[in-house]
Formats: sequence, structure tokens, C-alpha cells
Amino acid sequence: MRVYVFVFALILLVLPGAVLAHEPLFGLGPHTIGQYSWAVESEFARNQAGWLNTYELLYGLTPDIAITGVFPYVFARDGRAPGFGDLVLRGKYRFVRQDFRGGSRAFALHLGVKFPTGNQQALRGTGAFDAFAGLSFGLESRRHYAFAGARYLLRGTSNNLQRGNVFRLEAAYGIRPWKLEYLQPDLVLLAEVLAETAGKNRIDNTADPNSGGFTLSVAPGALFSYRNVMFKAGVKIPMLNRLNGIQENPGAELILAVELHMPPFK
Repeated sequence: MRVYVFVFALILLVLPGAVLAHEPLFGLGPHTIGQYSWAVESEFARNQAGWLNTYELLYGLTPDIAITGVFPYVFARDGRAPGFGDLVLRGKYRFVRQDFRGGSRAFALHLGVKFPTGNQQALRGTGAFDAFAGLSFGLESRRHYAFAGARYLLRGTSNNLQRGNVFRLEAAYGIRPWKLEYLQPDLVLLAEVLAETAGKNRIDNTADPNSGGFTLSVAPGALFSYRNVMFKAGVKIPMLNRLNGIQENPGAELILAVELHMPPFK
């Protein structure tokens, strides 16, 4: 344990760091990491399926293109054996960036693929390929942040089960209570609103009446950063459910994460 604390302190003291991107915790944002820069993130999340620890590796191919590998580790629950789940690869292309005095605005295109690498029998994976495409907007100033995003998730088929596709709309507002300098600890408070519409599942090409529907959620959160390290925390709370048939209402989701940005590597 002392070794980990020493290494973490050494990183804070030695690395010059990089400006950390402030983005929604549950939605999409347009910021990229910078050419040849990279970052690692460890995220603990709690949802209806239980706890998982997601590891992310981000790399900037160009100033406007970044790729991310996502490796979820799923913890045991209700007889489920622990282990790694479905691998996800994501890409982001920021096709518009406009800087102005005291801030900037940007648009980005998002693409991603989920691979069926998790053990389906052990309830750690879906057994199918999924893909998504999205578009995001972000406006940033010294004190205020605004985000909006839309994405469509195309879900695959496994064992004659065709899960319904999902469309999501997201909006977020953030504020920095105190205008601090880079070498000072920095806090940003976030409020997100997320709407999700899911199509019905189909089993042997027959629609399941007890699947799909609409959910509206709110998600308060906070980002706390110091130099090249950022801590994230947020909770997503369903406020309105219009689910088809008989279904269990979704519960709250929790995210706790730490992100470490590293100097350029090529």
C-alpha cells in the first residue's frame, strides 16, 4: 500500500500534467485528449446488475481524434462468478472547435463497438455485438459549462433474443463555484438530464410486450481535479418511467472514478 501511495505522490509532483477535460459523467462530451497524450481511468459503478470496476485507456491519435478501450471487471452477485465482461472500443472525432475569449465550443462525432468477450453463462456478457453512434456539443467558459448529446445504440442478437435498440438524448450544465488557477485544486458541479427510449425485445421474431419503454433521469455529480488527476462522482436517479407491460422499474446508478492524464507518448 505504501508503494502505491508513493508512486501516486511522485506522479503528482513530477509530471507537468495536462488540462483535464470537464465532461458529463453519464452523457457525451466533445473534448479530446490531445495528440499523443494518454490517460487511464478506474471507475466503480453500481447499477441493476450490481457492481463493476471499469478500466479505461485513452489515447489521442491527433488533436481531434481519440480512441478509448474499455475493460469492465464484473463483481460476483447472486451466484454470478466474477471476471471481465464485454470489451468496448470507442472513437471520438471533434470536427468543430471554436475558441473565443475565455472559453470554447465544440462538436464531436462518437462511434463505438461492444464485443461479446464476457462469459454469457456466468452473466458477465450479452453474447452479442453492439454498436453505437452519437453526436455531442460542448460549451465551456471559465465558470460555466453546457453539454448536449444524442446517441443510437444498435443491439445484436444472441440465442434467438434480439434486444431492442436504444435512443438517448442528454443535456448537462456545469458550474465552477470558484475561479481557481491550474495549480490549485479545482471543483466543477454538474447537473444532467437524460432521456432514453428502448425498443421491445424480440424472441424468435416475436415482440416481448414486457420490454422496452421510456425513462427520464436526472444525475447530479461533481468533478474535482488537481493538476493531472481528476476524481469523479455522480448518481443517476430515474424520475419518470413509462415502461411497456410488467417490468421492474430501474434503480439509481452510481459512479465513482479517478482519471490520470499522462504526457504525450509516441
